[in-house]
Amino acid sequence: MSERRAGTGVKSAREPKAGARPPKATATASLEPSPLECALAVAECLDLEQQLSVFLDVARGWTEAKDGVAFGPDTESASLAPVAASLASGDPRLDSLRHAVRLRSAADWAEGAFPLAADGVRALAVPLRGRADEAVAAVILLDPVKDVAAALTDLAGRVRPAIANAMQVRAIRELTIKDDTASCFNRRYFEEFILEEMARANRFKTPMSLIFFDMDNLKDVNTRLGHAAGSRTLLEVSERVRGKIRKFDKLFRFGGDEFCIVLPETEWHGAMEVAERVREAICGRPFLMALKGGRGEPMTASFGIASFPLHARTKEELVQRADRAMQTIKSTTKNGIATAERKREPDGS
Repeated sequence: MSERRAGTGVKSAREPKAGARPPKATATASLEPSPLECALAVAECLDLEQQLSVFLDVARGWTEAKDGVAFGPDTESASLAPVAASLASGDPRLDSLRHAVRLRSAADWAEGAFPLAADGVRALAVPLRGRADEAVAAVILLDPVKDVAAALTDLAGRVRPAIANAMQVRAIRELTIKDDTASCFNRRYFEEFILEEMARANRFKTPMSLIFFDMDNLKDVNTRLGHAAGSRTLLEVSERVRGKIRKFDKLFRFGGDEFCIVLPETEWHGAMEVAERVREAICGRPFLMALKGGRGEPMTASFGIASFPLHARTKEELVQRADRAMQTIKSTTKNGIATAERKREPDGS
């Protein structure tokens, strides 16, 4: 498997966020921004990740902590996951903090800032809440110099309405980007996400791959068992596939019985490994076991892979080449994987 995104999609806390303005500095250089100014800076952001990044920057400044991590809701589970961090990629402290946070349920967080027990790390945790009493996020500061726990607790209370609004915006957005039948992302979000990932790959000169796959015999299930059984099969497909890909890979229902997986920072041979895992997950055991009295329905899928920039340089080319590779398998052997032909440069290289 080729190299993947360090920190599973964690953004650098030092990277400026679009639409997020840092708190204004006070007239006296030695004074830090007031709690009100900091709360307003957080409230100016509608996106929860941007809010957490601003809060993290403020908290690091107040405590003079060299590093920190912001944890937010994980879309794939009920736990919190890192969304912004100042730690270098591969820093073992990030794993220690993940483990410490994972041990706490949303209801287990204290009301105010408190020392967080993490293996080999001295940390201060600031839980953040929205409308409910359960924590929806947390900012964790490493080796804080100044004891400003009370001020951070006060700031967490001031930004609570803004956090609640951001959570509501997040919930509404989830409704617009998810496929109701398969419980994965939909075609609309695919069009947005793949452009973002290609732009990132082009900027940082990293590869990315696209896997297209089509269920070989779903139409037969719809004909014999009805569309309710077909919908249940699509959901089972999604559940099995999501169990075989990483959190920063994304599964989309492209339309009908066709799905695609976007794999950031993954070359074609890494995508081949993922596709084989997914293929085995689909054909390895029958579907609809409960519906068919324990006998189930055997299913297979045909796969096509295309990678940027090896096989394509634009979104349209990437989709076309992955789909064409998939159709090659679909029209011949089925239950297999094909890779797109390498894109030739104008000079023939």
